Amino acid sequence: MSIALLLAVALGLTGASWIDPHAKAREASQLYEKGDFDAATQKYNEALTDDPDSYLLQYNRGASLYRQDKFADAAAAFGRAPAADPAEVAYNTANAKYRLGAAAAESDPQKALGLYAEALAAYRRAMGANPDDVDAKFNHELVERKLEELKKKLEEQKQDEQQEQEQEQDQQQQAEPQESPKQQDQQSDQQAQQDEQRRQEEAAQRQQQQQADAEGEAAEQPQQPESAMSGERREGEMSEREARALLDAARDQEVSPEEIIERMQGAAVLEPSQDW
Repeated sequence: MSIALLLAVALGLTGASWIDPHAKAREASQLYEKGDFDAATQKYNEALTDDPDSYLLQYNRGASLYRQDKFADAAAAFGRAPAADPAEVAYNTANAKYRLGAAAAESDPQKALGLYAEALAAYRRAMGANPDDVDAKFNHELVERKLEELKKKLEEQKQDEQQEQEQEQDQQQQAEPQESPKQQDQQSDQQAQQDEQRRQEEAAQRQQQQQADAEGEAAEQPQQPESAMSGERREGEMSEREARALLDAARDQEVSPEEIIERMQGAAVLEPSQDW
């Protein structure tokens, strides 16, 4: 934190001068003025047991804790003093948030970003309550710069990590053994043999498929009948026409009954040539 900011913080922590009429509160304030902040905090705690709702005691206790660099406890104490001077409460809360963020910037940058954002919001509340507070304005601008610097740093770290990963990958690839020309030729020969074997297998499969298709077509052809109704006949058989012609010729040669009687009447009876 710059000297100007330290001065601004010191100017903002004037709450311990507010005196409570009670004895413990007065004693705590005296210890605070002497710079014995640990003892002052203890006395403020004792005073709060008698008056737990006193926003003045809470605010002064927060100021004492801030002086001990107990910024988280100080911010919590300021948060319990809403009825105190709004500008002073917001201003000192912002200072405590900034200090917490600065402490976490190296170990936990993401947490620091959140604390810086909370500090900026508190500074804006302080400026809203007291527009003439130049210290609040100055500190707000300073924390804005710190916030942007931290964001830029995180982005650069991210890019560096990506570059390192890419370099490691390149180194690993370069470290891998390269194949010799002889090994490459052997791989090419093996690939060619595999391709030729695959072509032969495909040709054999096509031939088997064609043969199977031909057998399937032959099996699907219908059986021819032994004799067709269209007049086809086996070798040696007569056709219907030839059979009819033969019957007609046979009828022509037949002798009618009248002709047989006539022939019997006109025929002579032969006698035996001798008497037995």
